[in-house]
Amino acid sequence: MHNQQLNEGLRPLDLENMVSGLFEIDTHRSKMGEDRDVCVLTFKIADRNPAKDLMEFIEKGFPFVLDSDVSAGENADGNYFVFVELYRTPKLSEQIKELTAGVRKLTGITEWKFRYHKMPRDFDLTEEQLGKIIPPTPVDYDAHLNNLRTEGVKSFFNKTLMDDLTLENDVITIHKPFNQKIQLRLIAQGDQTVLENNTDAVSLDTESASEVFWLTKVLGDYNIAKIGNNLVFDNNGQKMLIQRIE
Repeated sequence: MHNQQLNEGLRPLDLENMVSGLFEIDTHRSKMGEDRDVCVLTFKIADRNPAKDLMEFIEKGFPFVLDSDVSAGENADGNYFVFVELYRTPKLSEQIKELTAGVRKLTGITEWKFRYHKMPRDFDLTEEQLGKIIPPTPVDYDAHLNNLRTEGVKSFFNKTLMDDLTLENDVITIHKPFNQKIQLRLIAQGDQTVLENNTDAVSLDTESASEVFWLTKVLGDYNIAKIGNNLVFDNNGQKMLIQRIE
């Protein structure tokens, strides 16, 4: 392990009780590259000067750190953030462990926890947990994002009787019982804002009404409207803009 030294002017435990023992991973976007290539750690610090000290300590003490920076201002609780960027490589878990072991010298924190983007719980900082949760390579990150998107689409179609749902690029394939398959192209998903750039009117012709009726019968009790060549599905206020693939 790299023998990291304290910076000039900093002594052991100088940042005791100033840094949170819970940090976040991949919550914020990278400013040095694509998120698939760069992992971002976010530490929360009680004041700006200690945050600057931590930033300099990390940036000067760990050669594998791509960049370290302090948030421009404080958050609603008066805390500052230190962002640390690392390349995604198979050594990522080992490097995170090494970095937190070094920060321990300044903070006295012996039991770190981390939270991963969009996961609702905190995890103990072990190489085993890091290896399970953090995508260590760009390919793993792409697969992780696709899994998150797929789970989000499955959650949206919770009223649909299906055997399975897959998402490849933007093509949703709903596998129904008896080998029936329905394919839809995902354009956007979210709240009312998915329709902000739409200029088409709702189609009220007989053909559109028949298509909406069939989709409701096959996919479930969603509020569906045909707008131009697209379909808008509404599930309790959450919307999905899609195209049906014949």
